[in-house]
Amino acid sequence: MAVRLNESMVASAVDAEAFAAAEQLLSSAAVGEVSEAGGGATASVRAGRGRGVDVWVGVVDGCLSTECECDVERADSFAGREDLCIHAVAVALRALRGGFAWSSAAVPPSAAVLAPQVRELTEVAEKLSRRRLAVLVATFAAADPRLRTRLLVEAGELGPLTQADADQLRRSLSAIAAEAITGRWDMHDVVTAGEKLIGELETVAERPASIPAMLLAEYAAGLWDGLAAHLFDDWEHYDGVPEEMGERVRRVHLHLCEQLQPDPGELTERLDRIISKAEVTSCLDAPHEYVAVCG
Repeated sequence: MAVRLNESMVASAVDAEAFAAAEQLLSSAAVGEVSEAGGGATASVRAGRGRGVDVWVGVVDGCLSTECECDVERADSFAGREDLCIHAVAVALRALRGGFAWSSAAVPPSAAVLAPQVRELTEVAEKLSRRRLAVLVATFAAADPRLRTRLLVEAGELGPLTQADADQLRRSLSAIAAEAITGRWDMHDVVTAGEKLIGELETVAERPASIPAMLLAEYAAGLWDGLAAHLFDDWEHYDGVPEEMGERVRRVHLHLCEQLQPDPGELTERLDRIISKAEVTSCLDAPHEYVAVCG
């Protein structure tokens, strides 16, 4: 159930100085994009010396509840004027001004249920200093394009794929596919090209969903269908390989479709064209998996 929350209610929870400081954070673009988490609003806020803090604001048991990494001691109750830090106020204001729909039964991040292994590793990570954890993440991100992309997205440094980005990637993917079957080549070259192509697509999927990204996935699916036809011809050595790799392409495309909810009729038409062009079979030819987005 949605609840009504307005700026006056937030302002009444803090003094004028704190409210003005929160407004300053907003005007200086220190508050990142607001997203939904557990029925509440969450965003990253740049604090002192450029350090980012994660903030969550939501309505729990009829009261405004917040969680912030700024280490300010405060209660969860809406009643106390000192309860909200300026980061929480700033996120609440940005969410309100963006028309955020508040749930009446939000679940804060600290109460969220995590998979056992994720919870265990989170507890281990919390034992590290901020600096050591940052260096550890950066070290692995430098060698892993998907992790690097996800890190940039989470830090608010990278947004959705633009049309210019997509056009450049189309040219790059086309070159990868063409090179694999040009001159003297073998099936290993096809598999290697497929891994590069799909790896690029999976990296794109770490960014916020966008129409250019979805259409790029469809273009990449056509490229992979062409490469996979060669592997189907050599089924004795590559039995199951084109299907497994094609499934990875389809997962990316489905993920983007679920996020964007494109027009079902237009999506169906594009899928039909891709499937009909495939020499053997298309990796997107799985109608039962597209029921939720195609109707």
